[in-house]
Amino acid sequence: MSEQNSETITILDQMISQDNIQIMKAALPYLPSSGQRSLSIFAKMMELQNTISLFSNPQSDMSICAVEDEASDPMDMLKNIRSVCKKPMQEKIDTIINTFVMIELFKISQDSTDL
Repeated sequence: MSEQNSETITILDQMISQDNIQIMKAALPYLPSSGQRSLSIFAKMMELQNTISLFSNPQSDMSICAVEDEASDPMDMLKNIRSVCKKPMQEKIDTIINTFVMIELFKISQDSTDL
């Protein structure tokens, strides 16, 4: 089973997941394997149903504009993605972020020498 950063939940998961679904998921390890399978499928079906319902309403398009405190910035997107990844992928994303920072610094230094 893959490990996500347990402190971070994606925007989509926040929109489609309900307490009862999270309770079912938390109870999975305490059930026999046959119960785990059935409950896991049921929880995923409920999430799928919530996702379909969410996107059936044209007012509920999930976009960066729907999130008040987020800007439409690739760096913000990378940081958000990084928060839900495991360590090896976080390191790769850090490399990408650092590359973007270096490019921005280079642009700034070029702009200041053009003055």
